[in-house]
Amino acid sequence: MAKALSKPESNLKKLTKSPIPMNFVKKHNATWNHQDWLDFLDYLKEKNYFPIDTDKVGLLLEEKKAQYIALKNK
Repeated sequence: MAKALSKPESNLKKLTKSPIPMNFVKKHNATWNHQDWLDFLDYLKEKNYFPIDTDKVGLLLEEKKAQYIALKNK
């Protein structure tokens, strides 16, 4: 039987499947500052994505950023 995901893991999985991270990257044209990051985390809180591992959210945004740049440069 599969182990149940913790709430932070479950929220990260849900976020990964959503368009929210890529929308953030597109909105900021793959460039954001610390305040943009904090605002993004506040947005995730408002959308009930907390608790979540913010380090993993940062990595997810970096993955989406790389995808966005690769598509833009085709």
